[in-house]
Amino acid sequence: MTTEITDLPAAAAEAPEELPKEAAGAAQAELSAEEQAAAEAEAARLQAQRDAEREAEREAEEKAAAEREARYKRLMQKISKQADFASMKDSVRLMQKISRSENAHARALSGAISEDIAMTSKLLRLVNAAFYSSAGGGTITSLQRAVALMGFQTVGMMANSLMLFDRLPKGSDGNRLREEFGRAQLAALLAQQFCNRNKHLEVAYLAALFQNLGGMLGGLHFPEELYGFEEKLATRGLATGKHEWMDARDKLAREHWGVDIEDIAIDVAEQWGWPETVRHGMRRLQPSSSERAASAEEYQRVLCTSANVLAAQLLGLPGGGSAEEKAEARRVCVERFAAEMAVPLSLNPEPLVEEVAGVQELWNDLAQVLGFGPVAAPPAAKPAKAADPAADLAAKPGAAKLATAAAAAPVAGAPKPAAAAPRPAAPVAPVNPAVAESLSDALEKLSGLVLAGAPAGQLLQLCMRQMHEALGLRRVVVCLRDGSGQMLKGGMGVGERATALAPVFQIPLQPPSELFGLLCSKGADTLISDTADPVIAQRLPAWFRNQVQAGTFVLLPMVAGGQVLGAFYGDKADPGTLQISERELTLLKTLRNQVVMALRFGGGNS
Repeated sequence: MTTEITDLPAAAAEAPEELPKEAAGAAQAELSAEEQAAAEAEAARLQAQRDAEREAEREAEEKAAAEREARYKRLMQKISKQADFASMKDSVRLMQKISRSENAHARALSGAISEDIAMTSKLLRLVNAAFYSSAGGGTITSLQRAVALMGFQTVGMMANSLMLFDRLPKGSDGNRLREEFGRAQLAALLAQQFCNRNKHLEVAYLAALFQNLGGMLGGLHFPEELYGFEEKLATRGLATGKHEWMDARDKLAREHWGVDIEDIAIDVAEQWGWPETVRHGMRRLQPSSSERAASAEEYQRVLCTSANVLAAQLLGLPGGGSAEEKAEARRVCVERFAAEMAVPLSLNPEPLVEEVAGVQELWNDLAQVLGFGPVAAPPAAKPAKAADPAADLAAKPGAAKLATAAAAAPVAGAPKPAAAAPRPAAPVAPVNPAVAESLSDALEKLSGLVLAGAPAGQLLQLCMRQMHEALGLRRVVVCLRDGSGQMLKGGMGVGERATALAPVFQIPLQPPSELFGLLCSKGADTLISDTADPVIAQRLPAWFRNQVQAGTFVLLPMVAGGQVLGAFYGDKADPGTLQISERELTLLKTLRNQVVMALRFGGGNS
C-alpha cells in the first residue's frame, strides 16, 4: 500500500511534463505541413516555368522552321524563274518521258539534245569515257548503240549533265563552275572504276556526277552568296571538297537559305524526274567504320562520297613540277585514300594507284574535249573579219545558232551579187526579263501538254500564241512538210492576216531554191533584221515580197533525225525592230524542240 500511495503522486507529478512535448509535436507537424505546402507550391511554380520555357522553345523552333521553310521556298522559286533553269527543266523532263516511252528510240534522244552535232559528239565521248571498261570498250560510235548498251535513262542523264555544263557562263566568269563540273566528272569516273557491286554499277557514275549538283546550281544562280560561303571556309583553313568543308558549307547555307545545298540538289533532281536510286546516291555519307565493309544500305552513298572527296584531293595537288613529281604526289594521295577507304569499299589497294592514274589520264582527255579547265580572260578585241553569217550557218547543219543576217548563203542558180562593203556585226540583244519570263511560262504550259499527250495542233497553237505575245510579233505562221516530202506549206497562223497568208507560204526543200528552203534544209535558226537589204531582197521568194511584206523576221526550222518537219515563222513590219537575246533564244529553241519531239516521237497525238 505504501508503495502505491508513494507512486500515485509521482505519476500525477509527471503528467504535466508530457503535455508540452505533445504540443511541440503538433506544432512541429503543423510546421512541416506548411513547409511541404510551400515546397509543393515552389515545385509547381518551377514546373510551370519549365513548361513555359519549353513552350517558348517549341514556338521559337516552329517559328524558325517556318522561316527556314519560307526562305527555302523563296530560293526555289527564284531558281525556277530563271529562264535557263526553266529550259533545262523542260528538256530533262522531256528526256525522262522519252526514256519511259515504249515507242522511244535513239533518234528521239538525239532530237532532244537539239540535233546538235557537237553536243552528240561530246555525249559519245562522255559515254565511252564513263563506260570504257564495260561493254563496248570505248568503241560506242552512235547514240543507238549507247542506248542499246546502257539504256535511255543513263544516256539521257549524261546528256542532262552536258546541258547543264552548256549553260554555264562563258569565258573567265564561269571558271569556278567549269572546274566544279570537271571535278564532278572525275568523281564519276572514279566511282565507276571503284564500284565492285553489280547492283550499284548502273548508277554509280550518275550518282557521283550529280552529288554536288546543289553546288553547281548555287554557283549558276546565286554565285555571290555561294562564293561568300566558300571564302569564309577558306579563312578557316578547310580543304575544298573534304567532308568537313562540305558540312561547314551546308551549315552556312542553312543559316542563310534555310536549307542544305545537298537538299537543293535532291529537290531539283526530284522535279526533273530522276529515279530514286540516283537521288539516294546523291546524299553524302561517310562509312560507319573504317575497319569493316560498308553495308548494302551504305555502299552506294559511301562510294560516291569518297569518289568526290578523292577527286577534290587529286585536283588540289600542285600543278607544277616534273611528271615524276606529279606521279609521286598522286601516289601519296591515293595511298592515303586507300588507307582510309579500301576496307569500307572492299578495294584492293595494290593496283589502286595505277587505276587512278588511268582514270585521271582519261579525264585529262575529256577536259580538253569538253573544256572543263579554266578559260583565260579574252584579250583586247581585234577588228572582226567580215563574214557571211548565213553562209556560216549553212556550213554547220544542225548548229541551231541564231544569226542576225545581213546576207544569206548563195542560192544555186542565183546571180552573184555585187560586192558590198563589210558590215559590222550586229550587237547582242540585251535580255528582256518580261520576254524571258513569258517564254518560261510558255515552257511550263507546253511541258504539261506534252506530258499529257495533247494533240499536235494544240501544241502548235500554244507555241504560236506564246511567240506572238512574248516577242510582240505582227504574225506567226507554222509551216509543215507536205505529203510528198518535197515542200513545206503554211498551215496555220496567229496575228495580223496570218490565217489568210498561211497558204501563201510554199517552201521547196528538194532542192532548196530560195532563202527559206536553204535555211530550213540546214536547220539554221535565223533572224533577218532588214529584208530590204539588196543582198537579202534578191533571195526572197516572190510570194514573200509581194504579199507578206515584212521588214524583219525570224525563222525556226523544225528538224529531227536529219529530216525537216516544218518551221515557225514570225515577223514585224519595220526593219530592225525584232531583237532576240541569247537567253530568249535558248527558251525559243527549247519550246520548238519540245514540239518537234512530240510530233516526231509520240509525245502528242495528231
